Amino acid sequence: MSFTGKLLIAGLLFAVAGGSDAEVVWEGPWIAGEGATLPLLRKTFTVQDKAVTEATAYVCGLGHFDFFVNGAKCGDHVLDPGWTNYRKTCMYVPFDVTGLLKPGPNAVGVMLGNGMYNVTGERYTKFKGSFGEPKLILQLEIRYADGSVETVHTDDTWRSAPSPIIFSCIYGGEDYDARMEQPGWDTAGFDDAQWGGVRIVEGPGGVLREQDSPPIKVAETLRAVGVEKRAPGEYIADLGWNLSAQPVLKVSGAAGQSVTIQVSELPDGPWKGHSYTYTLKGGGEEVFRPRFTYFGFQYLFISGADLPEDASGTRPVLLEAGADFITSSARPVGAFECDHALLNDIEAMITRSVRSNLQSVLTDCPHREKLGWLEVSHLMGPSIAYHFDISGLYRKICRDTAESQLESGLVPDIAPEYTRFGGGFFESAEWGSASVQLPWFLYRWYGDEEILARQYDTMARYTRYLAGTRNEQGLARGGLGDWYDWTPEKGHAGEAQLTPIALTATAMLYDNARILARVAGLQGKGAEHEAFTALAAEVRGDFLRAYYHPQTHSVSTGSQAALACGLYFGLVPNEDRGAVLEQLVQSVESMAYRPTVGEVCFRFLVQSLAEGGRSDVLYRILDRTDPPGYGCMLRVYNLKTLSEQWDKPGSSLNHCMFGQIQEWFQGYLVGIRQVEEGAGFARLRIGPTPVGGVNAASGHFDGPRGRIEVAWTRSEDGFTLRVTVPEDTTADIVLLKAWGSAIRESGKSLQEARGIGAVLVRDTETIVTVKPGTYHFHCGAP
Repeated sequence: MSFTGKLLIAGLLFAVAGGSDAEVVWEGPWIAGEGATLPLLRKTFTVQDKAVTEATAYVCGLGHFDFFVNGAKCGDHVLDPGWTNYRKTCMYVPFDVTGLLKPGPNAVGVMLGNGMYNVTGERYTKFKGSFGEPKLILQLEIRYADGSVETVHTDDTWRSAPSPIIFSCIYGGEDYDARMEQPGWDTAGFDDAQWGGVRIVEGPGGVLREQDSPPIKVAETLRAVGVEKRAPGEYIADLGWNLSAQPVLKVSGAAGQSVTIQVSELPDGPWKGHSYTYTLKGGGEEVFRPRFTYFGFQYLFISGADLPEDASGTRPVLLEAGADFITSSARPVGAFECDHALLNDIEAMITRSVRSNLQSVLTDCPHREKLGWLEVSHLMGPSIAYHFDISGLYRKICRDTAESQLESGLVPDIAPEYTRFGGGFFESAEWGSASVQLPWFLYRWYGDEEILARQYDTMARYTRYLAGTRNEQGLARGGLGDWYDWTPEKGHAGEAQLTPIALTATAMLYDNARILARVAGLQGKGAEHEAFTALAAEVRGDFLRAYYHPQTHSVSTGSQAALACGLYFGLVPNEDRGAVLEQLVQSVESMAYRPTVGEVCFRFLVQSLAEGGRSDVLYRILDRTDPPGYGCMLRVYNLKTLSEQWDKPGSSLNHCMFGQIQEWFQGYLVGIRQVEEGAGFARLRIGPTPVGGVNAASGHFDGPRGRIEVAWTRSEDGFTLRVTVPEDTTADIVLLKAWGSAIRESGKSLQEARGIGAVLVRDTETIVTVKPGTYHFHCGAP
């Protein structure tokens, strides 16, 4: 039986239909409109004439909803609630509506959209499938100063009517007929006598949980930087850069006239099957913003309207064109800057693509798929976390992996698994291992021990499953391998070309087993600690026997990916690490500093070179404009976001999967890291890496204990370093002797300076341990 292109139902069922957690005791049922595909739902109620101390509404409208109280939209979120496996989890959103209520008659209203919950097609879709019709459960709790509480909830007294949204698809776009608007429909004085009733319906089955990931919001509204006429009544508007967005139009015209918008990443033509049509109500200026869909684009193709200077009198007048940039509201926590223009542009390009894919899942791209491909979450985790607080989003992704896990223990490549693909697109260790890597990452980065306890069973079951796929050589089953690696002959071909797919799968199994051994030890699971420790040792031995060539100090095919995997995961003999690193450097140099790794092994390449003290090679990889590389995308093709492939524009121009270099920018070039075995940035390792043509760099990171700031410059006078260490933190400052043997802090010797603890002098470096505070180091000639 094939699941391709169909909603996956098998494996998603669970026993309790419409259960809830302890936060809200739900009193009412789920309701749906009376016949309307996308309904408006409303309810009037009375607030007593006495002081209200608190009023909170808990709302779950599927697939998406907008919530109104007495004519005002609540909150600044869009696309609530986040995407989940709705048979396991349905997220509700709490709203403080205390200030919106008034004594006497009041009203609440809800608009519903389809989202990922109900993908029925008619236009472009990545898949088709449905968890059911759009529906709502809502509870409003009103607390009075005298201690009494009143509850308004969904029941059969609600009223419904068709929405002005006459088509909505998360993939296909949205159509809106403004003639169907009913002014005041969400106020108490509205006459709803012509409205229909509602139906009591079953929920999709998921436990109701409060939305714990940052909501999606409009981060910026962009106006077109240029509008060009293509034909009478047809225009193309350029937004200036590629982004995840909803188009915005301001028009005027007669009732019944319509304007259609199509979108694209490139100016040569619109994406087929995704469009927006707005039908005017007439009577003045009108603004159209779709509510329950979005897409990735830079260009708007507008038809059926005229600019004021081209007005024909037969079409609406196009007054403004633009877009709302929508992204996660995850808190910004870091920044990087240096004196090298190309590196700054690389940083900005990656950040744009990350923001376009930070939604309620970490998407692969904001247009054609919008799916939670899992490899990006762990490979890009540190790069993203240096810039945004992703603790909430990543905890949600961890739950998504658990809820997508099969009985066998397998975790598929996407979560939530809305559709099932075949082959490596269903099962690939580099993807499924996110179920192990992410909880460990959250512990290491944020000191989150609770996530390890919550996810332990998922982590252990997946690792045991992956171990069970090993062949007679002890190698784990391969999937996609080092996806999108590169050769001069074929470019990016998809599945790994240069490295055995079992190699990266087995490396992931080894790392997963190491992690499980550590976690089991932390949790006092002695037998499990021993079992996973033994598994890791066994897998390492099998890997070395299968892939390591001691005579040549090479790994498998000798590809950059194979060598980097061996170094990054410690899958080469310790005494040979220097020789293997030299092999890797020679491989990169022989390709004129062109990386041949794919998206999976690029991070391992970066980390292996950086940890091996060869950031100079990384600089040479970056400081180029020939393909493949960031410079090629920026300088040759003038892209402002990351292409899926980086030798020429690919089928997606807004992927973040090759953005792992940001981890090096912050962690090595600026030098903000934590010690190797650390958690929660309690002990820092501040180790700047001046390299190539970079003579100044600065950055900050708001870690769990506060802001860490580093700024350095190098000149003929020596090396200057400013460091701020937050409270409850210790920092080891690494100062290379190559910068100068005379070290002073704020003009004083290390023995005289305040806040200085231990000073460890080595052959090539001096490590100064400091307490919280701000320090100014200068290294120069004696």
